[in-house]
Amino acid sequence: MLVPPRDLWVGPQDPLVHFFRWAWEYRAYLGLLCNLRATSSVLEIGCNHGRTMLGLVGLLDPPGCYEGFDILAPQIEFAQREIQSRHPHLRFSIVDVFNGTYNPGGRVSAETLRFPYDSSSFDVAYAASVFTHLVPAAAANYLRETRRVLRPGGRCLFSFFLLDRYRGRGTSSCELYEFEHLIEGGVATHDAERPEAVIAYSRARLEKLAADAGLRVERVLPGYWTASDDAVTNEQDLVVFVADDSASAA
Repeated sequence: MLVPPRDLWVGPQDPLVHFFRWAWEYRAYLGLLCNLRATSSVLEIGCNHGRTMLGLVGLLDPPGCYEGFDILAPQIEFAQREIQSRHPHLRFSIVDVFNGTYNPGGRVSAETLRFPYDSSSFDVAYAASVFTHLVPAAAANYLRETRRVLRPGGRCLFSFFLLDRYRGRGTSSCELYEFEHLIEGGVATHDAERPEAVIAYSRARLEKLAADAGLRVERVLPGYWTASDDAVTNEQDLVVFVADDSASAA
C-alpha cells in the first residue's frame, strides 16, 4: 500500500526494482554521510510521493520524525493517505511554489518561499534532484531556508550536476545532461528557454551560495551522469553540507 499507482511515479515505465532502489540508496546515504539515527529529525525538500523516504519507515522512532514537502498535490495526497495516516511521525505537506515545468499555476515564488517549519527543527535535511531544477536566486533561498531550519552542526545532502565534471557535448550519459547554455557565472542550463528544466552549477559558485547561507561544503561524491571520474555513487553528484555554527542564519 506504500507503493503509489504508476501514474504518480517519476518514471511510470520503470521496473519495480528501480522504484525501490531509491529508498534504500537514500537510507544508506543519510546514514553514512549525514549521521542519520533512529531519533533524528529529518526534512526532505521535494519529497514527491515519498519514494526516497520509504527506507525510513521502521527506522525513525519518536522523537525521531520526518517532514517532507512538495509542489505536486496528487503525490502529497497519496503520501498523507497511505504513509502519514499509518505513521503519524512521518508527515507530508504541499507548498504551492511556482515552477514553469511542474507547477505553472503556483502562487509562491521559489525565491521567497519560507519553509513551513520552525527554525532549528532538524538534524538532517536532504533533496534528491531538486537543486537541479532551481535557478540561482531560488537555490540561494532554499539553502538559506535549509540553514534556518537545521540545528547547529546539522547536515544536509543535496544532489547537483557540477559543471567541473562536464566535458562538453557528447560526454554525458544522456543528451538531457548537456549544459551548453551559460546563463551567468558558474551556472549553465540544458535549455536556455526553460533554464529550470535541468540546471548545473560550478563547485565554486555552489560553495559561495552555501557560504552566504551559513552552510559549508564538506564532501562531494561524483555521480555517473558523466564519465569523467572513476568514483561514482548516485546518477547525480551528491554534495554534503554542514551547518556552519559560526554563521548566523536569517
